[in-house]
Amino acid sequence: MNDDFSPRLTAMRDALVAEVDRSGTPGTAPVPRRRPTRGAVLAVLAAFVVGGGLTGGLTAAALPGADPDAAVETQLATSARYQVEESNHATVLGTPTFLVTHGDRTITLDDRPRGADAITVSWTCLDRADLRVAVDGTRVDVGDPCLPSTEDVIRTPWSMTPADDAGNPSVTLSSSGSARYAVWVSWVQRATIAEPSPQQGAETDDGVVTLQEYTTAFNRLQACMAQAGHPMAVVPLTYAADGLWSSTPGGDGPWYRYGIASESIEVYDTQCYPREFEAVDTIWQGEHPEP
Repeated sequence: MNDDFSPRLTAMRDALVAEVDRSGTPGTAPVPRRRPTRGAVLAVLAAFVVGGGLTGGLTAAALPGADPDAAVETQLATSARYQVEESNHATVLGTPTFLVTHGDRTITLDDRPRGADAITVSWTCLDRADLRVAVDGTRVDVGDPCLPSTEDVIRTPWSMTPADDAGNPSVTLSSSGSARYAVWVSWVQRATIAEPSPQQGAETDDGVVTLQEYTTAFNRLQACMAQAGHPMAVVPLTYAADGLWSSTPGGDGPWYRYGIASESIEVYDTQCYPREFEAVDTIWQGEHPEP
């Protein structure tokens, strides 16, 4: 298997992390912290490939050796591992399966590693195809035509799907004709996400969040981060009026707008945010959408 990062891809991954980190760098405008979505991370990844200065385009010529399948395998492994490990704080387990094929194929995962409770699939088309991807019979593709990557845009759709406790899950790929595609599949152990605290449950039971409940929950979030060794900066309530943001009451809002440093993201995403603030924040954002 060719599951190691080349120095060029390592640099690209580090730059991706740095791009995400910029929201928490002193001197930059604070932004609301949200768990990165699949599309957002791939958009950042694509932006670096488009830029070209760092990667030179994710092509076989930019990677060690001349084997185009090895280049594709590294591309899929890089994308999937970033999504699983950086964005979702999960762990890739076992030996991944990689195929370049066409038509209909089924990959059955056996030899489940200890702790594995999900599978991740990353795929890309080498020719234009109407590719359908399913995990244990459930579609995970979005139904759009599957287009090949180019030097300007990489296209590596990705999914992570819970696996039943028993049995061997399967990935089914369906495509007509001779159009080729590549797929990378592996076992995953998902991160443990904290349950909402009783206080947050009480604040959201009625489906409505008051400003006092919003601020109280945010104070608990800050206390949780500080107790975990990742204190947050002072974050004022922020209001929006006439296209400007201000801590002076008036206009729309308020909201807490803040950044999270990269070394604090895992604690924030898996522990403090879901335990103390996520449900409250979601309701508040729905009641008070930011302009």
